[in-house]
Amino acid sequence: MKRRNFLTSSLAISALRVQAQDTQATTEKAAESVLRGAPVISGPDPASLAILQAVRGPASGYAEISLNDGAWQKVLPEQNGLVALEEHVLKFYLPNIAPSTELRYRVTASTATYKNAYQIIRGKAETSDTYQLTTLDPQKKTTSFIIWNDTHENLETIRSLHEMTLEAKPDFLVWNGDQTNDVYAAERMAEQYLSPGSLPIASHYPLAYLRGNHDLRGPAARLVERFTHAPGEDFTYAFRSGPVACLAMDTGEDKADDHPVFAGMVGCAAMRSRQSKWLEKIIAEPWFQSAPYKIMFCHIPLWWEDEVTDHGYYWFQKPCREAWLDLLIKAGIQLVISGHTHQTSLLPKTAERPIPQLIGGGPKKESATITQIVADEKKLLVTMKKLNGELVHELSLDPT
Repeated sequence: MKRRNFLTSSLAISALRVQAQDTQATTEKAAESVLRGAPVISGPDPASLAILQAVRGPASGYAEISLNDGAWQKVLPEQNGLVALEEHVLKFYLPNIAPSTELRYRVTASTATYKNAYQIIRGKAETSDTYQLTTLDPQKKTTSFIIWNDTHENLETIRSLHEMTLEAKPDFLVWNGDQTNDVYAAERMAEQYLSPGSLPIASHYPLAYLRGNHDLRGPAARLVERFTHAPGEDFTYAFRSGPVACLAMDTGEDKADDHPVFAGMVGCAAMRSRQSKWLEKIIAEPWFQSAPYKIMFCHIPLWWEDEVTDHGYYWFQKPCREAWLDLLIKAGIQLVISGHTHQTSLLPKTAERPIPQLIGGGPKKESATITQIVADEKKLLVTMKKLNGELVHELSLDPT
């Protein structure tokens, strides 16, 4: 065979192989579900809930909700007259829902491809399972909820936490920071924040999301708000469930803003100042003041066992403590619950530490913890356990 004919034949065979591979890849992609895992419902205040559904996009769709077994209502992810077209996650903002409402919901989505401005090709529509929960009620006499922290993308730990949480049937779930190790690519964030291992981590109860210091790291950290939800799209917020008023505070990074590793890309001092002004207003709200119990969640502790320890970073968040402590005392906060250290600790109230501090464990299965709070009009009970059920810490609070 002449060299020219040989090259021509080889190129033709290679082209056929590439074409076959492309066809196979297209077929495999078409066979994938547009829905990536179960939806997450986050808020957790019933007046500001959102449904987040991870997708394989570009995709668009709608949510449907039913209140107290009523007719289905469609919720579009619309902004300024356009329905969202997203690569990775669709977010559906729900209307103001009354407390103690039986809420059913589901999501329908399909791919959407623009051939031109007047020809849009839609893929096959897919609908999620139907999920149900009861919205929080500040007037209820009881509540129970679960707290995770520092899961750091450890799927084995998350699976165990999820199983234990489903068994507990909480009113809501607090995910208290460091869901990730770092945040570098939008295509990975659905797995990090919404559907690790395709688990329905917060489909049966609303999620109270808090940001940890690792969730501020990497270029895609600026996209975290797309993959999470909190009232006002802020990582600092407050809500009430039954007799418990909850503060969710963002402790930011674990080093000073001018630390060399940040290269001037962090501004947590300004954030802390805004939080102080917000805190002063929220603790004066009647719904907050009237709560029998008041708890604060934050990722980095405000105190640690050894105040003189210098790790070169914030092992505990002294800057936040200095900014907020007077207001927290004024608010009547009875307990601060944190993570970050990967070491469990219960620091009781002392003259130097006017608010007790409870700190959860780390991401590895042997060091991970799950915290449950059960409260009624007479007592609030806190139990922290390892994943094997072993009791780590226990304490109770009296109503104020």
